Amino acid sequence: MKPMILAAALVATALSTSMAWAATASEQKMEVDEVANEQMVSYYEGGLIGKSVWLVDSRPVGKFIGGHIPGAVSLPLDMLKKDTASAEKLGIPKTGKVIFYCAGRECTLSVDSAAIFRKMGYADAWVYRNGVPGWSQKAQPLLAEEALLKKGNVVLIDTAPGKDSIVTTSNQLVQLSLSDLQGDKGEMALGALSKNAPLVVIDRGDIAAVNAALENLRERDFRRLAYLPLSAWKGALAPAPALTALSWAPVYGPGQIAPKAFEEAVAAGKFILDVRPAADFARGHFKGAVNLPIEEMEKDYAKIPKDVPVFVSCASGAKSQKTFDILGRKGYANVSYLDAEIACKGELCTIKE
Repeated sequence: MKPMILAAALVATALSTSMAWAATASEQKMEVDEVANEQMVSYYEGGLIGKSVWLVDSRPVGKFIGGHIPGAVSLPLDMLKKDTASAEKLGIPKTGKVIFYCAGRECTLSVDSAAIFRKMGYADAWVYRNGVPGWSQKAQPLLAEEALLKKGNVVLIDTAPGKDSIVTTSNQLVQLSLSDLQGDKGEMALGALSKNAPLVVIDRGDIAAVNAALENLRERDFRRLAYLPLSAWKGALAPAPALTALSWAPVYGPGQIAPKAFEEAVAAGKFILDVRPAADFARGHFKGAVNLPIEEMEKDYAKIPKDVPVFVSCASGAKSQKTFDILGRKGYANVSYLDAEIACKGELCTIKE
């Protein structure tokens, strides 16, 4: 089937749906089951998460280990759908207040997870729709997992000069006091570093120092920030290397495409497959994109052409990567996916890796 024919067939429904939507994502009002930024911060600062409030991260495990709200537990939506008993293993009482979040308002993983929990008898289920972007907007810290460091290609920031630290061959480490981090030495070490580099501040038991370091990195416009308690590292410690200027480049997995290359594919009129729900697609999408929600992929995948390159996107990268896996099992050999946070208003879309 030719791409243009498929586009006409699939987009027709989305276009009619769009007439019913008068507001963009940025203009959305609070939903009845929604937790606001201020509420989430109060639960965290009050030490309630994991005690009287249970917080569930609905994103894929890889996103969780890269940085999650402290106290949250990981239960990806696809795992929950596959085995609802996995919810009971979390030990959350059915009378407890449970909150789900993912990658922001364009991400529906948390909404779908909350709906499943309600059907299972969890009456007090809520959604933190602002998710990770909203949490970061409030200058709150994200907690990384040791697995992120084992995955590699991370930049570690240690504010305790002279002390043994986490030194590995697959990651970089810079050791600076807070004052040096904020001064010329910090600029020398980090000035040329990509703003997309994942930076992890080492926590030695002083969360105030961690937050001060994270705030300095935010002021430098670094986008992917988290912290890791030194006690969470199970490997050996060693003296830090000499201070040097750092550089970083992304390492993409099979099928993953760089944002710039994806934008070039859009500009060239390539086959762009948007796997979000039709209503989300109607509010905004890449120019020329075709919508086929991932929920319909298993039964309707044959509508996707095999004779042209296919570029897949969603709101956060979770569904696009899952689509890459599905199409790969169906014999598609020329599929690429974008793993990034995407926000669209009409055909104007921004990509945040």
